[in-house]
Amino acid sequence: MLKKIITPKEEIQFRKDGFDNRYLINEGSKSLGMFAICHNQEIPAQISSQEVGFYIIEGKMDIVLDDKTFNLTEGQLLIVPKQTAYTLKIIENTKFLSFRM
Repeated sequence: MLKKIITPKEEIQFRKDGFDNRYLINEGSKSLGMFAICHNQEIPAQISSQEVGFYIIEGKMDIVLDDKTFNLTEGQLLIVPKQTAYTLKIIENTKFLSFRM
């Protein structure tokens, strides 16, 4: 466990060859990760056995749940119910937090 104040926006950077990520917590079924992904990327459909949350630090991304699309921008949070298929579509360079509960 970290014992310092962090600023997620400064901890991760955009990369031309992929994405940057760092997990602050990754213990069994619990995780808290920071991600920086460049525009026009797509993370293929996934299904989680627990709730998954996404908080947008900066940028824009769409999260497709089954057949509904949620357009998320800076400062917004979406929690995906467990056992729900979701796909991430990065609209512009985006930094976000992802957590599993």
